[in-house]
Amino acid sequence: MATSVAAIHACCPLCGASVLSIGRTGTVLEEDLHPIQIGPELGRGYTLCDDCGVLADLPTNLTLN
Repeated sequence: MATSVAAIHACCPLCGASVLSIGRTGTVLEEDLHPIQIGPELGRGYTLCDDCGVLADLPTNLTLN
């Protein structure tokens, strides 16, 4: 049985969970992406796992206690 080696591997900066793994042949091995934009510039931000991304993408009118 052959094992897949990731050519690209990205982790969530908050919890460390794997968010994207792409094999050497270009095949997506794992995908759990939730992009969070920072500021008004397009393409600037973080890619979090779905669990952390749901927490980080809160409505702007919500106040936390």
